[in-house]
Amino acid sequence: MKNFQHPFNDTLLEVNKRLDILLKKLDSKYENPKYVILDKADILKIFKISDRTAANWRKDGTLSYATIKGKIYYRLSDVHKLLDDNIVSKKKE
Repeated sequence: MKNFQHPFNDTLLEVNKRLDILLKKLDSKYENPKYVILDKADILKIFKISDRTAANWRKDGTLSYATIKGKIYYRLSDVHKLLDDNIVSKKKE
């Protein structure tokens, strides 16, 4: 069991890879994640979740969001915070 890694670790790594790709696509003037805005479609694609799951995350406060004229937006910095808050580190044996 020394080399056991929780399957969630692989999922977090994949999400981080997709976020890195997204960041590379953005203009250099938006390098600060605080100013990068994602819409609901971006979140669904990044995390590979359903619309219902995203709604649950908004409802229970898992991921902060803003609504402007009925459209939902997220800050990239909040996505990073969500990942940081839920990171699972390897246990020492």
